[in-house]
Amino acid sequence: MNIRLNPLAVLVCGALIMTPALAAEEGTKQDLGLNDYSYFKVYPHIERAHKAMKANDETRALSSFEHAHEMAPESVRLSLWLAEAYRYFGHDKKAQAFLNGELQKQPQNPDLQRALAAIPVPVPRVNTLGDLLALQNKCDAEPGVECRSQVGNYAIKLNQLDIARAQLSDPKFRHTKAAQQLTDNYIQRAIYRQQWAAADQGYALLDSDATLTEAQYQQWFAILLHMRRDQRILDLQNQGVMNSPGMQLAYAQSLAERHAITPLRHYLTSRQPVFTNPAEERNWLRLLATYCQDPGKAVANWTVRYPENQQYLLTTLVPIRIQKGDWNGASAMLSKFPDEEGLDQRLALSLARKDTQSSMQLISKINQTRGLSSQELERASYHLVAMGQGKMATDLLLHYWPFNQAGEWQDSLSMRLYGQLERHPEWLSAQSRARLQNPLPTATQRMAQARLFQGPQNCAIVRNLLGDLSAQYDAESWSHLAQCYPNQPGLALYAAQQAVARDPAPYYQRQVAYLAYDAEDYALAKASWARVPASERPNLKTDSAPEMDDAARGFALLAQGNHAEARDALEKARVTHPDSPEILRQLVYLNERLDNKPKTREYSERVVDDIDNTLTPQQQLSDKQKADRFAFRRIHEDSQRRWTFTYDGSFGLTPDSINSGGGSNGVQQGKNYRSYQQFEAEYRIGKNQLVDGDQLSVYSRVFAGSDDNGSHSFMPVYEPMLGLGVRWKPLRDQVIYLAAEQQIPLSHNGGKSDVMLRASASFFNGGKYSDDWHPTGKGWMAQNLYLDAAHFVKADYQLYTADYRMSWHQKVNNHQTIEPYWHAQYNASTDSPYRDNTLGGVGVRLNSWFGDSRYSAFPHKVSVGLEYQRALSGHNRETDSKNNLFLTLGARW
Repeated sequence: MNIRLNPLAVLVCGALIMTPALAAEEGTKQDLGLNDYSYFKVYPHIERAHKAMKANDETRALSSFEHAHEMAPESVRLSLWLAEAYRYFGHDKKAQAFLNGELQKQPQNPDLQRALAAIPVPVPRVNTLGDLLALQNKCDAEPGVECRSQVGNYAIKLNQLDIARAQLSDPKFRHTKAAQQLTDNYIQRAIYRQQWAAADQGYALLDSDATLTEAQYQQWFAILLHMRRDQRILDLQNQGVMNSPGMQLAYAQSLAERHAITPLRHYLTSRQPVFTNPAEERNWLRLLATYCQDPGKAVANWTVRYPENQQYLLTTLVPIRIQKGDWNGASAMLSKFPDEEGLDQRLALSLARKDTQSSMQLISKINQTRGLSSQELERASYHLVAMGQGKMATDLLLHYWPFNQAGEWQDSLSMRLYGQLERHPEWLSAQSRARLQNPLPTATQRMAQARLFQGPQNCAIVRNLLGDLSAQYDAESWSHLAQCYPNQPGLALYAAQQAVARDPAPYYQRQVAYLAYDAEDYALAKASWARVPASERPNLKTDSAPEMDDAARGFALLAQGNHAEARDALEKARVTHPDSPEILRQLVYLNERLDNKPKTREYSERVVDDIDNTLTPQQQLSDKQKADRFAFRRIHEDSQRRWTFTYDGSFGLTPDSINSGGGSNGVQQGKNYRSYQQFEAEYRIGKNQLVDGDQLSVYSRVFAGSDDNGSHSFMPVYEPMLGLGVRWKPLRDQVIYLAAEQQIPLSHNGGKSDVMLRASASFFNGGKYSDDWHPTGKGWMAQNLYLDAAHFVKADYQLYTADYRMSWHQKVNNHQTIEPYWHAQYNASTDSPYRDNTLGGVGVRLNSWFGDSRYSAFPHKVSVGLEYQRALSGHNRETDSKNNLFLTLGARW
């Protein structure tokens, strides 16, 4: 065999034989990444370098490797050998600097990265911001992956997130694994410190480098929701992330919680998430039904995946649409179901629409299939009555009577049936009436049956139904029966005692007490009163028999209307129990009714003191106590009043203004005035003068108007008249007055004397609608219907007035109100020719009350107002003007 070797081959072979095994393995030209020529030039220097390292010749080894690297700087293997040589001779920093320089040329080379990472770096001590800034400056001077990571993580520990964020701006560091770990640490610390914008920036950086995990997207989504970064969420969802059905639902719920209705509606209608569980789908349906512009259509267009949500739509969402009056929406939802489903909801919808024909068809269909439930019967009968189909409702109720399975609805169904039959007895056939009156077989049925017949007029039926005195009857039935023995006190008392035996409630105890007095069983009456709780009876000690008898007897007599005897009995009880609030209050009312003014004043003062004694720095009067206190102060003030002086004036501010001569002012017959005024003094003779509960007074008044409708002067001093009269209020609880008055002219300008007979009344002006001061609230509504008729005997002439007024008293302080009002008035006179007019007016008054004291409410009141009137119609009016403006004045003291 003839083998020929060229000189290069001989040199290489020799070098390989002399090179250590490791170099031989790694030092091929392929490993060095060199061509033949470069390898030929470099390899001798490599050989000398390795030999020098074995000989521990630092200078020769390093210079040889450095010279070889200069000749072939592109060889990674040469770079690694040189770095290893630096480290071998203890020059780690030099090796680190060299490798950082090489990585700047090839930043992604894993061998260089591993070599650099293998060099141990002393861990810097960073405990303060100054240490951190020093480390950052050093890293900025010699940037590298490790130092960027160190600065960033130390910055996070010291809560210097801006510095940590700055490290990630280095493009050579940002895309490394160390940067990703730093970013994650940065995000978690930002979340911990609730720096949501920083956390958002961190997630954006992570997302730009790699796809986040589902957990990371969930956390980022929660942060964006918290920050209300709606557009950011929408942009990301449009990119296909944060777009799971659960996230779409959570975003929609967030918009709903913020009441961002417009974007929520757009979002709901533009999304069709496919939910993986029924709860999420049900919540989405709820949002559609609550916030969409057309909820019914939106829900109807949704394809429901889960059967339980089909039921939710039918039993919850459809009734809500009906309740809100969205009948088209409810109908659209119901269209998703077959006709035989949702009969209850279809019936509710037809009843709400007042579609009688459809309602009756559905009721018939339900009756044929399963029958109406008690609640359905309640709803259907109620709506039929409201729609004017009372006969249908009654027939339906009669069909189901006696409502044995109705439970809590039994009473209302029975009362509705009875109420309809009471108003329309012609709807009850003889057969049905006999059916209602005949006792049913069980005690429970008879109790329900008897409750249909309330009132004394039905006592014969009640006795027929409950007269067997079954031990199974409940307390209410026994009490009902007790009321139906008006002339048999023994039986009535027995029935009331049976009620108490089943239910010792205060109502039944009081019933026994009263019936025991009727039956003259005073011991039982006393014992029954003693079992009534203190809050339900007078404040009396149960161990004081005589006083208890007096108090109980007094209240019983009061209930029977024997006022004088009741007062005497309560006066006796008060001797031992002078501070009983109930006794004191009843004595105020009784003495006021019996017109005993000194006693009325005395007891009303005691009541006011009793209320005031509840005041402490920590306890103020309740609204009820304030109202009671004012009421008793008003009684006190009224009990002292003998004289009452009043002034009324109405001044026309326009030339054509007319104060019509109606009965409201009792002017001289045949007269109309531009302005009018009157002064009156009234003296109360007393109460109970002619009949029980009346009041008798005498009075005098002077009144006058302007001359010739105020053509020369609008001041009301023309043709003054004197009136002397007697006024009688025949009823205690109604404001109705009858009066007779002699009218005498006080000038020689044409006035005529006459006798005026007059009747007047005021309705709807009591209680909370009165014009008297209200001690609670910021204001109150007042109203009054005033009716007046006056007959002049000599002139045979009548005046009539009807006036309805409604106003609002707005308090401006603790004794004044501003009172805007409107009223409508009709006036007529039977003079020849007959005259009448109808007018409307609006105005405002300032009212002032004054003169009150601790025990007396305001005795005086002054009002000043301005009123605009417009005549709406009339016959034989003296002027063509329809618009009038008046200044009104009033005073009472």
